[in-house]
Amino acid sequence: LEGSHIILEKKVEEVHNSSSAVQQQQTKKITGKVVDKTGEAIIGANVKIQGTDKGTITDLDGNFILEVAPKDVLAISYIGYLDTKVPMTGQKQIHVVLSEDNKMLDEVVVIGYGTTSTRKMASAVTAVKGEKLQDLPFNSVAASLAGRATGVIVQSSGGEPGSAPSISIRGGGAPVYVIDGVISDAWDFNTLNPNDIESLSILKDAASLAVYGSRAANGIVMVKTKQGGKGKTAVNYTFNAEFSQPTKLLKKTRGYDYAYNQMLAGINDGLDEADLPFNQEVLDIIKNQSDPYTSGHADTDWLGEGLKTVAPQYKHTVSLSGSGNKVNYYISLGMLNQGSIYTSNALNYDRYTVRSNVNTTFDKIGLKVSLNLNGAYEKKEYPSFSAAKIWEDLYNQSPLNPAYNKDGTYAAVTDHPLAEMDKRSGYNRNYGKFINTQVAADWTLPWLKELTLGAMFNYRLNDSHVKKFSTKAPQYYADGAVYPIGKPTLNEEGYWGESYNFEVSAAYVKTFAEKHTIDAKFVYNVAENTGWNFNAYRGEYLSTVVDQLFAGAADTQQNGGNSDEGGRMGLVGRLKYDFMNRYIVEGSFRYDGSDNFTPGHRWGFFPSGAVAWTISEEPFFKEWDQHVFDLLKLRASYGQTGTENGVNRFGYLSTYSLDEKKIVIGGKLQSGFSEGALVSPELLSWYQVNSFNLGLDMAFFNNRLKGTFDYFYYVTKGGLMSPGDRYTTPLGKPLPQIKSNSEQRREGVELTMRWSDTTPRKFTYEVGFNMTYFNSLWKVKADEALSDLMNPYKRQTHQTDYYGLGYIDTGLYQNKEDILNSPRRLGSTQTKLGDIGYTDVNGDGKIDGEDQVRIGKPTMPHFTYAFDFSLGYEGFTLSGLLYGTGERYMTFGNRYQSGEGKYLYYENQLNYWRPDNTGADFPRISISSGVNGNNNKAGSTFWMRNASYLRLKDLQLSYDFKYKYLKKCDWLQTCRVNLSGSNLFTISGVSKFFDPETSSTSGDGYPVQRVYSIGVTIGF
Repeated sequence: LEGSHIILEKKVEEVHNSSSAVQQQQTKKITGKVVDKTGEAIIGANVKIQGTDKGTITDLDGNFILEVAPKDVLAISYIGYLDTKVPMTGQKQIHVVLSEDNKMLDEVVVIGYGTTSTRKMASAVTAVKGEKLQDLPFNSVAASLAGRATGVIVQSSGGEPGSAPSISIRGGGAPVYVIDGVISDAWDFNTLNPNDIESLSILKDAASLAVYGSRAANGIVMVKTKQGGKGKTAVNYTFNAEFSQPTKLLKKTRGYDYAYNQMLAGINDGLDEADLPFNQEVLDIIKNQSDPYTSGHADTDWLGEGLKTVAPQYKHTVSLSGSGNKVNYYISLGMLNQGSIYTSNALNYDRYTVRSNVNTTFDKIGLKVSLNLNGAYEKKEYPSFSAAKIWEDLYNQSPLNPAYNKDGTYAAVTDHPLAEMDKRSGYNRNYGKFINTQVAADWTLPWLKELTLGAMFNYRLNDSHVKKFSTKAPQYYADGAVYPIGKPTLNEEGYWGESYNFEVSAAYVKTFAEKHTIDAKFVYNVAENTGWNFNAYRGEYLSTVVDQLFAGAADTQQNGGNSDEGGRMGLVGRLKYDFMNRYIVEGSFRYDGSDNFTPGHRWGFFPSGAVAWTISEEPFFKEWDQHVFDLLKLRASYGQTGTENGVNRFGYLSTYSLDEKKIVIGGKLQSGFSEGALVSPELLSWYQVNSFNLGLDMAFFNNRLKGTFDYFYYVTKGGLMSPGDRYTTPLGKPLPQIKSNSEQRREGVELTMRWSDTTPRKFTYEVGFNMTYFNSLWKVKADEALSDLMNPYKRQTHQTDYYGLGYIDTGLYQNKEDILNSPRRLGSTQTKLGDIGYTDVNGDGKIDGEDQVRIGKPTMPHFTYAFDFSLGYEGFTLSGLLYGTGERYMTFGNRYQSGEGKYLYYENQLNYWRPDNTGADFPRISISSGVNGNNNKAGSTFWMRNASYLRLKDLQLSYDFKYKYLKKCDWLQTCRVNLSGSNLFTISGVSKFFDPETSSTSGDGYPVQRVYSIGVTIGF
């Protein structure tokens, strides 16, 4: 017994025959040490004399002593490492370095209703280890996946506290989330504590998705949370203090520059001096700030007034894990407190999470029972004005408007952003919580250990409450008069829901003759959900003191509410045959039932098949080059999934709606019922998604270099539509849904490459690259307008990936000849130098709607790529990720495009066309909307920009003091400090205008944030 380790040694029996005695006289003791590539001692390595039973094992320091004879050969082995043989040639001491056997350390991957290994997979699945997501300066797991999971496209809409980016798998719609085997919604996924995650799997092709049938059309994100560890209880505490600021903060135009250029715009429009918005006298007042409290004379820095330098946020996680008496457990508590960049501190988000995973085993009967509990509580507290509205008003408020009066009160300014964010401007409080309870049992039959029976029950309860009390902080005119702001109003909404999921399963795994493996699984699943909601409103509050519904005016009262319920059933089957890891054949299906469809037609069958050929396991291949190729595997899969998204509930029945006080009876308004949408004339059914995947898995040089390539092709058929372009109805009722012949196609490729190694000097490193590219088109789009379908330029069918409809610009007019030789846009009667010219696509000599074409690329990137690295040495770790996108366009939107350039609120807008600035970013400026018929405001390629970018998504530096300075503290398992940052810099052609990652360019979105973080993790 040494410390906490028990060292077992084989007893060397004494021999008494004469020949053995002679040999024993020739033996001598040899000492040695066994280490890994980093120089760390390997405890318990087997050291044997080849061909005998004589041997020993290494101690806590990796040392051993053994009696050997000349010409003996030592065989050293340890699980997870390649066996090493050392001939004895008279050495007295040896030093043995074992190399990892990565084939034995094959990664376990979570798939639908089970697990597999990377070498046995025939489908397209991307796995991400949970440890890769820890310590990252992101507040959602979705944000952490950007660049780390091939095929996953992560897109941020902004950095508002409590927000999470959207996820798309291979360009499809929103995926389904499965957490610990239970289908969950995006709320559960976005509130996950990254420290609780053991692994994630992204299921992408039909072979991996078909077991989820009608829910799997857009892919599956599977999460496995941590389970209890082995041994004594381990306690871990992690704390992060983070500070965020916008990645892009446009510099606003100062008052004098704004007024001066507005005056020039009027001159450019040909206005008389008396009609100009400003004259020299007013310009001097603005420049000298001699009257700063009068509207039109101020020089307000609205961003400086409304924004802090950084916004703080704090994260805590404490966890316990361990085992004892055949029970293992993992328990964690998490807390996130996130503030905003606004100076008022009125915008905050708090999240609390809890998780408890407990497992117990009864080895004698082969039974394992699990009880998992998890939940989250969220609190979002905003002003009654949204974060986006406040941000828009900060950016779009004129610098000439004063923020305050002379006495410090808010000035009488429309859409005053400081008054909107003031805590006196009411509140919008959002509360939400859920709790999941999951009980599962797996019984491996003692008399038939190849068969395991399972059962699982999950119950989820959730509720939310929104209370919005709308008013506004007081504002005053310069003379002290009160600025009218209206009376307060109150909105309340509530939702309560519950759901359960129950399944039973049978799994059979059998290997025959050590070559043939059969793996079969069948699952029966049933799920139900119910929910109800209410809403209530009252207005005309006399005071802000009592913010309850009863205090509002009764005659303003409005209320509503409803309830819903739904259910589904499914039967899942999967059969897999494996011949020596060389040939793999797999088939699966799901027979799905949903109550969204007509009785008697509620079931759908979703099959799939996959094959894999591991060429590197062929005898001829091993003989050819076993020192280079560790894995070379071809995969192919084909199958069908579906979705019922977009199906009108009870579309097969006649429905009625309640019309409140819309019917006149006896001279008074009365409530009554009216007929709803027309009944669908045909049987509604699922969208069908047929997919094909072809893949190649590779590994070289003892798995130090790994790679995966995939080609994918999806065809979506049978979309539902309301045939508004085909039929008209004289009834004044909505048309019913019908099943169409629409067909959309999507194809692309994925590539992942990774090199990892450890040098003898204890330096570890890992570098990786991945990319995803796809495009899509409509082969048939049944609801496309006939006029567009007949126009080869406007039609949506057979056009790959576009942003929208618009004109093709020819640039800015630079001389009169350009104007004279160009067709005019209809309504453009005063074309001038610096205006935008357009292409006459159909050649009819004029520019009108028939010259619009499909332009640009979508805002969702169709090409993404990432470079990541990790370096480790002497307890230090430096890691980072560069994330980039391509094939993506964005428009300038209202922030720049609105009103022929009459908004000049940002300094970069001053780069407009002038005779001495012909290479400008913007057309000539104008303040008269009638001039040139808003020619320069029309949607066109001029206002589109390639929004491709490369961004340092995250960078981390950490040091574990346990490595050296606290190495002898047995009670301390880890003591790690880390510094990290996200969105640290960006290279893009549009960076001077907006952050290229955001999906909003209109100025109404809370901005994407750059985050700096310092954290500590302590483990006992």
